[in-house]
Amino acid sequence: EKEAAIIRYLFRAGQKAVTRDELLEEVWGYNSGVTTHTLETHVYRLRQKIEKDPSNAEILVTENGGYKIIP
Repeated sequence: EKEAAIIRYLFRAGQKAVTRDELLEEVWGYNSGVTTHTLETHVYRLRQKIEKDPSNAEILVTENGGYKIIP
């Protein structure tokens, strides 16, 4: 459920990188500044599922301190 919500939110953002705080607020309802590795864990799992080489992401990329989808 959360993985799908992350993907949907990133697709809607288009080519704009979405910050960690924005994703935590939109997907989990957390306030900014929360110390958690929840998002990173979900991104890691998503990359394991969708990337040819998860350690060299080409689809779910980290850019400018945020995440974005490269279709």
